[in-house]
Amino acid sequence: MIDVRETIDEIEARSVDDAYWRALERVLGTLTARTLRGTLRVKIQGEGISERDRVARGLTELFSYQARTVEELARKETSEKAPRPRDDTMQELGVHGHWVDFSDAASEARRAMAFVRRGLIRGAKVIALLPSLDLDRYREEAVRAGHQEDIDSGRLSLFNADEHLDVLRTAGVLAVLLLAIQGMIQVARGQGYSEVWFISKIASSLLASSPQYQALALRVDLAMDSLVRTLPISFYCPMPERFPGDPTLVTELLAGHGWGSLAELAFVSHGH
Repeated sequence: MIDVRETIDEIEARSVDDAYWRALERVLGTLTARTLRGTLRVKIQGEGISERDRVARGLTELFSYQARTVEELARKETSEKAPRPRDDTMQELGVHGHWVDFSDAASEARRAMAFVRRGLIRGAKVIALLPSLDLDRYREEAVRAGHQEDIDSGRLSLFNADEHLDVLRTAGVLAVLLLAIQGMIQVARGQGYSEVWFISKIASSLLASSPQYQALALRVDLAMDSLVRTLPISFYCPMPERFPGDPTLVTELLAGHGWGSLAELAFVSHGH
């Protein structure tokens, strides 16, 4: 059993280091040999200075300046991509996103309502694919959040995912689930919705049920990621902040969501 927040901290730290390498590549890409030679001849003048001395002295000065430039660029990129308060992140969610939210069981459904609210504001149909044990809890939380009318009108729909989970556990076949999701998208389009937002506990349920389903859970997430890249949909995956596995599993799970930066993570941050 691992605390996923510690692994997220490690991934965040690596992203800061990577920012410096990307900034350095951007700077060095502008330094051609011709530019260097012309710059150093003008900058390093004096009689008796050999080309070797001119280059050595010039590079020392030049790269001191470039080091400062790299530092400024990396600081800017790190600031832009640093995790922000969850509420700010959720208010900017759009389609073609595959989001994860790590939290405890007590607050899971309540936290998912921010995704529901964002989807409804955009005029999307919101669909929750949940194990039967979670259906009442999510429905009650949706009503408490003021979405009874959205449920009645079909703008917010909650579906029992037990049958899909049984097929995945017994046969490991993803095709049935993918066809069902694509069918829901087609129905929503026929109803006039241009976007469909999904809350899915398929992957997290597989992870929680048995360690033998970890690889299958990753396959499910990769399959969902392939859908969000090409269809006008968004996926939100509630995950427990503590679940069986190791840090490698969490890293692979996050990579499967296809995020562009850690700024897009909607993970739990105590105090928000």
